[in-house]
Amino acid sequence: MNNKDKLHLEKLLNSEDEKQVAETLLYIVYNVKDISWSEEVFMRMANNSNGDICGLALTCIGHLARINGKIDKGKVIPFLKEKMENSNEVISSRAEDALDDINVFT
Repeated sequence: MNNKDKLHLEKLLNSEDEKQVAETLLYIVYNVKDISWSEEVFMRMANNSNGDICGLALTCIGHLARINGKIDKGKVIPFLKEKMENSNEVISSRAEDALDDINVFT
């Protein structure tokens, strides 16, 4: 995947269309092989004000670990532990699920 492709995906992630953003997150987790870039995207999107997008981005972090068998634990685990403290139960449980995936698959 080249920088032009990544810029196109970034543009889609900045869409106001929630469905488009969700589809782009799923496309990235299943198709983009640049794990480091994908981690950055998912962590950024996990700070989205839209709870559904935030939750999906957290789930994608877990999928990334499961699919690839590796992830930058030094960066991602502290991020997920912080998200587990979120007052929104959906967000905290998605973060916990992602952390479980990392522990099982990496």
